[in-house]
This record gives sequence, C-alpha cells and structure tokens, in this order.
Amino acid sequence: MGCLFSYFFRPSANADIVETPRQVFSWEREDRQAIRKEDFILDKLKDQTIYRLPGSINGQQFIVQNCDNCIVYVFDHTGQIQIDDCTNCRIFIGPVRGSIFIRDSTNCALATICQQFRTRDCRDLHVYLTCASQPIIESSHNIKFGCLTLNYQHLSEQYIAAGISPWNNTWGNIHDFTSIPDSKNYTLLDQNENVFKHIPIPTDPSCSHLNINDSIETSFTPFTYGELYRHRAEERCLVILFQDPNAEPCARELIALNRQADIVLVQTKSYSINEMSAERLFSGNKTYTTLVNKGPVLGLEFAGVNCIQTCQQALKTLISTKFMNLPHFISQSSSDAHDQLDKFYNFASMQMFA
Repeated sequence: MGCLFSYFFRPSANADIVETPRQVFSWEREDRQAIRKEDFILDKLKDQTIYRLPGSINGQQFIVQNCDNCIVYVFDHTGQIQIDDCTNCRIFIGPVRGSIFIRDSTNCALATICQQFRTRDCRDLHVYLTCASQPIIESSHNIKFGCLTLNYQHLSEQYIAAGISPWNNTWGNIHDFTSIPDSKNYTLLDQNENVFKHIPIPTDPSCSHLNINDSIETSFTPFTYGELYRHRAEERCLVILFQDPNAEPCARELIALNRQADIVLVQTKSYSINEMSAERLFSGNKTYTTLVNKGPVLGLEFAGVNCIQTCQQALKTLISTKFMNLPHFISQSSSDAHDQLDKFYNFASMQMFA
C-alpha cells in the first residue's frame, strides 16, 4: 500500500518537499539537559535487576532493548514504552500515558497499565494488562493475557498523571492482525494466574516503602472477567453510579460484597453520556438524563445466579448505611439488563471513537 500511494502522490519537480521532522526524545530537548539518556534506555543488559522508583521517570519515554534474563521494575508513570529484542526478561511498567510496543521478544513476562498495547513478532509471552483500548497482536504466537491486579504507594496518583481510568480495562478483548483459522495465537488467564507467578515480587530495600501487593481485594484496577464471560449464560445486572465523590468508593465496596456472594464482575466502564444517549438508555426517564450532565458515569456489569437480586440488596445496604443520596441506576429484570448492557457498551464505543 505504501508503494501504491507513493506512486500516485509523487511530488512534481517544482513542488516543495516538506520533510517530516524526526521524533525528538525527552533527553534530546534543550530544556532537558539535566536528564541523562542512560536513565531512560536499558540496552544490552544481561542477568541484571533494574529499579526505577516513583518520580524517576516522571512521564518521559522509556526504552528496553537487547536485554537477556533481566528483571525491570518501573514504579512510575511514563509517556511511551518501547521493548525490543528481549529474551527471558521480567518487566513491570507503571501507568503509560501513550502506547507500549513490544517487538521481537521471546519468553518474557510483562505487566503494565497503558492506553494502548501492541506486540509484533513475539512468542511465549505472559502479559498482565490494564489497557484502555483493545490490545493488538501481530505475527505473534503463544501470548497469554491476564488482568493485572496490583497496588503500591503512589499508583493512584500515577493513574491520574497518565490520564488513565482504572474503570476502563479491555485486557482480554484482543485483536489479532494475523489470526489463524480455527485456532488462536493467544489465550486468556483466569484470576488464579496472578502477576507474581511470573514476575518476582521485588525484595530490594529501596522498594519496601511502596507496599507492593497483587491482591484482588486491594487492587487499584478491579479484576474483571471480560471476554472469559462473554458466552456464559448467567444472569446479568447493570449498575450505574452517577458523578459523585462517593461513586468510586461505593463501587469498590459493591464489588467486594458481590464477590462474597459469588457474583463476578464482568466489565466496568467510565465515560460521559450525552442526553440523547441517556434518554435511550433510561427509556426517557428525565431524572437520569439530568444526572448525566454532572460528569462521567461509572457502569459495572455483574453476572451470577440471582445476580440482580443480590446486587440490589447489596447496593441498598451500602446506600442506606454509608453512601446516602448517591444517585444510581440498577437493572430491574434480566431482560432489561441485556438490553441496557448492549446500549451502555454501544454508547461507550461511540464515545471512544467520537
């Protein structure tokens, strides 16, 4: 395609040719002379463990390349990540404002929080993700994806700095550019395959104050089953919490209560709904269409036996005892829930590509 376009859009002899400027990395800019290039590029390392603590990267680009049998921890937010030609490496990367791209790497484990994720020409990877958009693989084989559950000191602030919401995680909704007929180049891991099975928990004293743990109960990004539950037939329930300081705390406690009752969290979304979409979603109920003007809503999809009744009772208890007057919506029947969930996710997709 590149050749075809270059043929038809070849400039004339008299045309001015405008060159695309080369990407300028943060360590090359004049206003960043104090930044050392070697702090942001790990190159040709072997059998080493490298730490980057909060505040050491501070939103800059970071590169890992040509490394073998290394363990890398970046407990900070970054702008963009590139991983190339690595073998037998274990890598954790904190919230990434842009994309993380891993290429030509083998037998590695990677855990990260990002806006975009992509692999090319990789094989035998374990990938633990919180990803705001659909993860992409290309010419890659035996890639195992899991939902990243993790928490450490300053992680919540790093999410904000990277512009990422813990409630928008499409970790298992993989798009494979080079799919195989009647087979897959990737598999999805369940909640028993946590991140520290494949990336060792850091033991260096410099990390002790971070209180790092991978517990589902305390994870900043909630564990969601996502695509693992796509074809399951259990009853579904949609809960929407409208903009309010107590919305997220209530959501986390609702998730915990439902987990105790064997009700699973399938997916969550946080986005702004316009009044026209709200009118369709809430069947013209003016109370809800007014509430969406306050800001983004937080939606949670639950599944399980007697899911709707269990969610209604749990939410009623929370609002009557701890989160009084929290504006909310909850499904009233199974048939309503399926229609509402379809609309809620369709509106979310429209918002993403608007």
